[in-house]
Amino acid sequence: MEECPGTRECAAATPERTATMSDSALHDSAGTNWRDESARSGFSLVAVLVFMLIVSAIVVPFAVTAKTRLMIANSEVEQERLSLLAEGLGNVVASALTGGSGGQKFSLDSTPTSCRSGEYSFTVRVQDHGGLIDLNAADDRLLELGFAALGFEQQASAELAKATIRFRDSAKLFADLPRSRSTVGPPEDKQAPFESVSELQEFSALSLIPLHTLNGVFTVNSKRGTISADRAPGRLRAALASASSASVVQAVADAPAYTVDVMVRRDGSGIAGEAGFIIEKSPTGAAFSRVSRSPAAEAGVLPPVAGTADCEMLFGTEAAQILRGWSS
Repeated sequence: MEECPGTRECAAATPERTATMSDSALHDSAGTNWRDESARSGFSLVAVLVFMLIVSAIVVPFAVTAKTRLMIANSEVEQERLSLLAEGLGNVVASALTGGSGGQKFSLDSTPTSCRSGEYSFTVRVQDHGGLIDLNAADDRLLELGFAALGFEQQASAELAKATIRFRDSAKLFADLPRSRSTVGPPEDKQAPFESVSELQEFSALSLIPLHTLNGVFTVNSKRGTISADRAPGRLRAALASASSASVVQAVADAPAYTVDVMVRRDGSGIAGEAGFIIEKSPTGAAFSRVSRSPAAEAGVLPPVAGTADCEMLFGTEAAQILRGWSS
């Protein structure tokens, strides 16, 4: 260690050394403060980022859910609007059918007819119940043809026809039929007329067949033991073509009942509104009454087809003007 040669020299050197030490201490202190400040700033930045991530994790799902719900709500509103429009057009079609002009506008064998107005397309399907088999009035031969149209073999069709007659008739009317329970029939006979085609689903062999398919062959609304082959839907017409039965005729006069299905679709939306019902013509005039909803409309199975007709021709001038205003 270097010694001071004299007191005066040491005294002179002391301030300089003290100043150097002070500068060094200040420099060290400043560096320490800067590092502390940087550490605090870095921690604050990390804390802010973590907070933002937490907030995002909470807010983003709510925002996405809200947007999704808004889109769903808009779709539901649009579908409701289209369904109401389809309901109104169904009434227009029903009035034309019961007024006598529907036969010239629509195919009566479930063949769809369509038209367009602006960005909307409209599909109408009408089935004359004179072209279906009445479960309460048809004989066993005609019932067999109906079950054959559903794809059953001849023996199964015959068994189903007998089971149908047993189901609908009282005991004294089928006393000559076998008393053993059919494996294709219902667990218990009603012994009263069918009130709805849906009762066929109580038959074990028919329980899995969709209701709209059964309604495409059978009815309880024609009240006739005959069927008009020219108004039968395609599935049934093929089975009738090879049959020789007095119950199969080529035409009927005024039909007592129709099924009317209407679909409305807007281009590019993928949303469709549907309405359908079975109507019966009033015996006292051109009025009609709704009997029930159409199973095809409830199942959403009405196929859209390209517009091929004039909406004014299908629905009338006033309805066509409303449609043009709707689509503008």
